[in-house]
Amino acid sequence: MTTLITLVVAIVPGALLGFALPPGRYRWAVWAAAPALTLGLIALAMAWLPALGLPDSASAVLVVELLVAGTAVLLSRLVARRAVGRRAPAAEPAAEEGDRRSLTSRFRVRPVLPRRADLIGVAVPSVISVAYGWAMVGRLVAIPGWDAMNHGYLARRILDANSVEISSVCSSGSTDPIVSCEFYPLAENVAWAQATHLSGGLLSATMTAWATVVGPLALVAGIYAAVRVLRGGPVIAAAAATAPVFLGPMWASLLTGRVNEQTAPCLAGGVALLIALTLRGPHPVRLGLLAGLASAGIVMMHSYDVLFVGVLAFGLLLLVPGALTWRRGAAGLGAAAVAGLVPLLPLLEVILGANGERISDPPILLGQWGKAFEFWVTDPQRYVLLGYPLPGDDRFQLSVPTVQIGLWSTMACLLASPLSLVLPQLRWARPWLLAGVVFTLIGIFTVASSSAPARILASLWYGDPERPRSMIFPVYGVLTVAGAVVLGLGIQWLLVRLVARARTLRGSAVPAAVAASVVVLSLTSLALVSDTWRPLRKEMVRRAPVGPEYTRAFTWLAEHTPPGKVVAYDRNRQFMSWSYADYGTPTLFGIPPLEKAARNNYTDRWRAFNWLVNNKKAPRNQGCTVRRFGIEYLVVGGRDYQGWDANYQQRRLDASERLTLVHREGHVRIYQVTDAGRACSSAP
Repeated sequence: MTTLITLVVAIVPGALLGFALPPGRYRWAVWAAAPALTLGLIALAMAWLPALGLPDSASAVLVVELLVAGTAVLLSRLVARRAVGRRAPAAEPAAEEGDRRSLTSRFRVRPVLPRRADLIGVAVPSVISVAYGWAMVGRLVAIPGWDAMNHGYLARRILDANSVEISSVCSSGSTDPIVSCEFYPLAENVAWAQATHLSGGLLSATMTAWATVVGPLALVAGIYAAVRVLRGGPVIAAAAATAPVFLGPMWASLLTGRVNEQTAPCLAGGVALLIALTLRGPHPVRLGLLAGLASAGIVMMHSYDVLFVGVLAFGLLLLVPGALTWRRGAAGLGAAAVAGLVPLLPLLEVILGANGERISDPPILLGQWGKAFEFWVTDPQRYVLLGYPLPGDDRFQLSVPTVQIGLWSTMACLLASPLSLVLPQLRWARPWLLAGVVFTLIGIFTVASSSAPARILASLWYGDPERPRSMIFPVYGVLTVAGAVVLGLGIQWLLVRLVARARTLRGSAVPAAVAASVVVLSLTSLALVSDTWRPLRKEMVRRAPVGPEYTRAFTWLAEHTPPGKVVAYDRNRQFMSWSYADYGTPTLFGIPPLEKAARNNYTDRWRAFNWLVNNKKAPRNQGCTVRRFGIEYLVVGGRDYQGWDANYQQRRLDASERLTLVHREGHVRIYQVTDAGRACSSAP
């Protein structure tokens, strides 16, 4: 039920906006971008509700989403009917009276059913992507990765603070909090909070539903729609929508725990298509408003992915059917600019001043242009199935047969894909090729250069060289299908000229569809072999809370923690942060403040922690600090997140008179703070 409610919350508000367009391809294009439009509506509400002093809870935002969507549909119908009435010739009074339509008929929904081939072409990749996502991620207790716990904290804070205002959500902890960041794109977090509140389920389940259902469905819908608009056949469109599930780091991007890093590229195809249709289609204002709103949703979910959307939209704009006129272009761009800026206006000051949020790592291959080219272009690990291990990882095993077959098949197709520039049957692949080339060049530039433009670009993704690859992950699968079609067309050309019976294939679309299907089915089969998926799955398990002791310990804490008190733990290192995200048990540690002036509050939290666990260099007499933050319990044990050093020693903790063991679930130990731990000379 949690998954179903999550899907409804993610899709329905944005899908309602589709009824602002007449039945047909443009309404279907809007529905392909429905989750991005929902995020745009969330961005609009979360920006303006606090600015206007109105209630800004997650539920209030959902109400505003539905009201705005309904109002937009109502206004579009009224405006469209009046425009038709003005263009219609004058009629005789009697005839006019007889032909006048009732008010309710003006808003009647006229269904336009898709072709059976398109229904199958969308359904099959959707089932494959959701099923594979569930197999990889859905069976885990929670999303893997360090940042998943941070995002879980932010989403739970939305519910606890009863506000979506960023300064209320991005805080240092549950008690005595300070603002940790002035800006953070929280649109997706708000959607998680809404679904969690409505379903009564766990926040981790809602996040998992976005990673395994909402994102994959949006990926399939966006790519399928973009290929079909550019006159790709249903079979080829279905193959192009399926391939990114297995080629590229769609699932590997979840290792960090950033669901939004996976979701944003899934939404890119649908949003880019909306932008292109704005300038080429017959409804520039309506489509422009929707395209701008969807773009604002991307900005407020995972900001820098709007660059990928923009490049992809430019490529689509060059090829989408329809006349490109100055009048239509100006109207569409103006509408898109208005709809894109209005949700961001109240936040522009904090967005532009968010210097702490732009801390960036230095380029990893400074001045080494050859190695940068190898890293981004010739490293075979960039093209392995599932995108894992990551480029540069020494765990890569080319000797594994499934990996070897998949790699060489993929590389052969990718090498053939540039021929899409000259083959008219492959015009649908050109926008994706453009995006791939542009961001490959940007990737090389940002990892090898320390110039000001390179640093500005790299700061958008904190200098992490893996993030741009995750941003464009659909490109690898789509271009592999394009290369397969090129090979199919080449075989067709040879057969027509060399085999007499094959001359009936001249001009046929069947060989291209067969080639695309064979390659995608082969790669899908290889991805199902355990030697292919097990390394990534093992890494996910290693980065996730595994074992029933976590659930039992979290339930116990939720039942026993008094109001106004918090639970302390070694932050995210042992996955205890899910106690707050899933069960709402207040926590000592929230988001570390980014600005130096605000870090004393977080330092005091660590002083209290170190005092309680009896660390060697712990500051003395921190009982007042323990009281200040209301620490009631301290939890340790369970699994350790590898790569992060422990901030306590078990033997010293056991010797501490400031804690006493009160409960145990497997390896998870729960300690209660004693009177010695709260001792404070200045206490009343």
